[in-house]
Amino acid sequence: MELYVNSTWTEQYENAYVAEAIACSENATPATIYTMGISAEQADAKLMDALRELKLMPETSLKNEG
Repeated sequence: MELYVNSTWTEQYENAYVAEAIACSENATPATIYTMGISAEQADAKLMDALRELKLMPETSLKNEG
């Protein structure tokens, strides 16, 4: 499975921000995952949490998110 996530994909729609990730299986079947937040940072954080819950991302991140 391939997973594509890019914080520059987070866009504002009216009063909310939407973060997006795209997963593609070995069968080339794509799935798009969206999360919403009141800020771009919140939407991105919710997306990372959702991907971890789905076991698509490791529980601990190696990059510094501070």
